[in-house]
Amino acid sequence: MRQTMITLQRLNHDTSWKIAINNCRLLLDPWLHGTEIDGFSWFNEQWHRVPPLGVEEIGEVDYIVVSQPFSDHCHEETIEVLSPDLPIVAVAAARKRLEKTFGQSRQFLDIPAAKDGFLEIAELRLAQFNTPSLLDQVHNALLILGPDGENIFYAPHGFVPNAQQISFLQQFPIHLLITTASEYHLPFFLGGTVNLGMRSMQKLAQILQPKHIISTHDEQKHAKGLVPRIARTFYPSAAMVKEKLGNYVAVEDYRVVEL
Repeated sequence: MRQTMITLQRLNHDTSWKIAINNCRLLLDPWLHGTEIDGFSWFNEQWHRVPPLGVEEIGEVDYIVVSQPFSDHCHEETIEVLSPDLPIVAVAAARKRLEKTFGQSRQFLDIPAAKDGFLEIAELRLAQFNTPSLLDQVHNALLILGPDGENIFYAPHGFVPNAQQISFLQQFPIHLLITTASEYHLPFFLGGTVNLGMRSMQKLAQILQPKHIISTHDEQKHAKGLVPRIARTFYPSAAMVKEKLGNYVAVEDYRVVEL
C-alpha cells in the first residue's frame, strides 16, 4: 500500500495554501496581493504584515478552492490574475459572490453540504460542513478526502460539530487538521467570536484524532477601520500550541512540507 502523503505550502501567513493530494494540486483560499475589505474600508480593511508569495511563485495548480465568501478567503483581485482556465471549486455563498465579478467567464464547481454528498474531482471528494445556526456563516469547514487516506479537515475559523456531524466524520480517519489557534472576538452584533482559538482546536483534535495539526488564519494583519478598533484578540505562539498538542506541526515560512 502506498504511504499516505500530503504536500502543502503556506502561501501567506493568513489562510492561503497550496495542497497536493495524489498529484491533484489545490490552491486554497488564495489572497496573494492587495487588501481585503469587509463591506466598506471604513468598517474593516486589512493587509498582510508579511508579504505573501507572488502568483508567479506558486507553480502549477489544478483547481482553485474557495471555502468562505469573505474577501480574505474569496479574494477577487487574486483570482482575477490567475489563469481563467482554472476551475473554481467553491461553496455556494462564495460562488454567488464570484459570479457577480466573473459572470460566466469562469468554470465553477459546487461543493455540496456533506448531508447532500460529495463533489468528486481528480479522485478527491469534497464536502462542506455548516454550523446549525443560520446566523453563523463563519464557523464552517471543508472535508477533503483523498483516495488513499489523505483526508484533510479544514476549519479556518474553528468548528464545533454537532452529534450527527461527529458520527459522520468518524467514518473518515483524518490525516491533517487545519484550523485556527487564534482568538478574534467582536461584539455579538458584529458576529461575536470569529476565530474560536486554541481550546476549540483541542476539542476538535480530540474528536477527529488527526495524525497532524497545522494552524491557519493566525496572521496579525495590519488593519484599519471600526472592526480592528473594537476587536479583542489573542495569538498564541507556535511553542504554546505545540505544548498543548503534541501532533502540531509549525509551518511558519513558505517551505514545502510533506506529511
